Amino acid sequence: MKLILRLYYILEFALYYLVKLLQANLLIAWDIISPTLHTRPGFVKVGLRLRTDTGLLLFSNLVSMTPGTLVTDVSGDKITATVHVLYMQQKKQILEQMDDIQKRIARITGQINGRKP
Repeated sequence: MKLILRLYYILEFALYYLVKLLQANLLIAWDIISPTLHTRPGFVKVGLRLRTDTGLLLFSNLVSMTPGTLVTDVSGDKITATVHVLYMQQKKQILEQMDDIQKRIARITGQINGRKP
């Protein structure tokens, strides 16, 4: 049963991530073709719930693959990550999305509240 549930979480995450990736690409494309740029680049500190190397690797790679975002640093104690974003005016939304991604990765990797069960 755990295997079926984990497969469901993986498929759910893949679909979720593809939708977010498409949205980010469309936003960047719209910003490029519009007469004025709406970017306001900056750095955001993101609290990490993931503690395993696998979870952090997935998080860093998936965030960095999304246009307009890049994980630039993970603290040595694995408590925070610094993420470069193109649209700082949406900071609250960015933090919510980063937390949502972490929750979904935690389900896939078997972490509960940032800890292995």
